[in-house]
Amino acid sequence: MSKFILSTLLILGITTFTYAAEKYDTTAFRTVTKLCTSCHGTPFYMAKQIDDDDWDFYFNTPGKLEKIHKGKAKALANLRDHRFTNRKKRLLKFFIKNSKFSGSVHGCDANFCGTHH
Repeated sequence: MSKFILSTLLILGITTFTYAAEKYDTTAFRTVTKLCTSCHGTPFYMAKQIDDDDWDFYFNTPGKLEKIHKGKAKALANLRDHRFTNRKKRLLKFFIKNSKFSGSVHGCDANFCGTHH
């Protein structure tokens, strides 16, 4: 009986931690923090600036992000960075999931606390 209770608690614990860990994509969060925070503020603040249709438009229209960042050498270099190009789909998903009308409101956690923009 104790093995059954122990295994049940273990499964519930793992499920709880898995759910809590998937609150948002930490890889996308850290990529945005590294590449975009200096100009745009925190990742959640940046995501809330526009709605999901706009994020989809900017990411899926060829050359649109480059056109917006024209004249900003650091921003263009960040757009060409291997982290940005390899994780572009994850970044788009992160921005859409946390966009203006998504209903997501993240508080303070180990990666993010407050808005500094």
